[in-house]
Amino acid sequence: MTTTTAFADMPSLDDAVEAPTRACRPSDTLQVPLGRSGVDLVPLFANGYALETADNSHFDREGLEVELVAGQDLPGRVEAFLRCDAPILRATQGQLQLVAELTANDPGIEMVAIYQHGWSSGADHLVAREGLQSPRDFAGKRLAIGAFSPQLDLLAHLEDAGRNQSRRDDTDDWESMELVLTEHAHGLYDESPGERFFDDDSIDAALMEWDDASVLTSGGDRGTGAEGSVAGAHIPLSTRSASRVVSHVYAVRRDYLEANRDQVERFIAALFRAEEVVRERVATAVVDWEAVAEHLLGDAGEADRAEARWSNVETVGLQGNVDWANPDHPRSFANVNRELGQGLQALGLIRQPRSLTVATLDYGSIADGIFDQRRVDLPDFDRDEAARAIDQSRAAGDLEERTVTRFAITFEPNQTDFPAEQYADDFDEVITAATRYGGAVFTVEGHADPLKYLQRRSDGAGSEELRSIRQSADNLSLARAREVRESLVAYAGGEGVALDESQFVTEGRGLHEPATGLCSGEPCPPQTEAEWRSNMRVVVRAVRMEAESSAFSPPDEW
Repeated sequence: MTTTTAFADMPSLDDAVEAPTRACRPSDTLQVPLGRSGVDLVPLFANGYALETADNSHFDREGLEVELVAGQDLPGRVEAFLRCDAPILRATQGQLQLVAELTANDPGIEMVAIYQHGWSSGADHLVAREGLQSPRDFAGKRLAIGAFSPQLDLLAHLEDAGRNQSRRDDTDDWESMELVLTEHAHGLYDESPGERFFDDDSIDAALMEWDDASVLTSGGDRGTGAEGSVAGAHIPLSTRSASRVVSHVYAVRRDYLEANRDQVERFIAALFRAEEVVRERVATAVVDWEAVAEHLLGDAGEADRAEARWSNVETVGLQGNVDWANPDHPRSFANVNRELGQGLQALGLIRQPRSLTVATLDYGSIADGIFDQRRVDLPDFDRDEAARAIDQSRAAGDLEERTVTRFAITFEPNQTDFPAEQYADDFDEVITAATRYGGAVFTVEGHADPLKYLQRRSDGAGSEELRSIRQSADNLSLARAREVRESLVAYAGGEGVALDESQFVTEGRGLHEPATGLCSGEPCPPQTEAEWRSNMRVVVRAVRMEAESSAFSPPDEW
């Protein structure tokens, strides 16, 4: 059952947008909305840190006059889009699903995606009250969110994750969340998600930016109830772990693209070049953060906050856009769009998912020889720290709470290899999860069949022999876990997806956690062949690392 409640006469996007639809007219100036995300540093830098194109800026070198429009909410951007004052729309892919409800029936103003800025990788957070941890815990709960906010993408993901977790647990008891839509998306006052969560105990959770989440949770740990925090408030999900969920993009009106393809391609080319330089400027601390703060946040004095916004996103550059436009890539525009559409429909926020399209563009030619300098082989995780974090979570008893998704890969007795041709379907599921949860640690846990141990124990074998059997089971299960990781990474590479091996921690769990459970500290004897076979498995789980962790350590040159 889906129950959706709008807050205090909050209008739908249909109600909030009042502009008429107009045909596009030729103009020397290309008007483009500027968002509040860290990714918006790129177009701002491309314009010379100004709202109007500065001399010798990247847009200027492409022969463009670009007017960046700051401070608009989504309804304002859509109105400018419909009037064709701003034929390029800046949004997340979840927001595009809302807009498509207005544009889908008019071929002239159909939205066509043209450029992916990148991903939120720590900017968007779910803040919840005590006791709410896994996605399934949020079934039927009241959740506050800005009506048209970028956090819609994370909301749709939470809905999808909760529904899937319920299905994996062989239950059919998922109930969609009750939404409280607020007028503003950010801040701790003026009818925002943070304000509602703070003032109204009936609100179980809220989606918000990091600035607000940090206050409510006493710096991202757990709220103490002091200094504006809420006692027990914590962050069970964010784009720090689910770092391939909130996708920031540009879409253009189809009629404008058809009439001005060269201009649009030069606009994209300038963004590619600016993005390359921006990453170098950030690494060498040569960025005018005061100008960035003035235009993104409306206050030049918020330079530190502006810089922090850049650290909470990941731009994708040339290769990222090539992957994004490729429908076969796990995190392509098409795949992300499909997931978001299903989640938002289940929540009652759209009538039906929309099959939006990506423009047919040759990004390699548009980039014209740009060398994409982003790292491809350098690890994002300190493997030792990641393993230590997993051990600490297991010892603390909260590993299950931190698990956002899991998969079981079964094997036959005495099996030691995991060929891709046999396990392709299992590997595809893991690859999809790994590309979605780019900030999570994945454990690859080998488990062993306890039958030999139980038989020898029943026969009266001594403690030394039983200890030896256990040790052999530990060693064999670790070897299987490593083989799964190696086969998985190799298979992904063959499919054109580069997995970061440092994200995967292998463990040999041996006989410690049999699927049949423990009986007085020993493996419970399997009663059926199905129970016996259930112990022969390798479990892959994604473990969220929402709090600051030294396990995640991307290279400085990123």
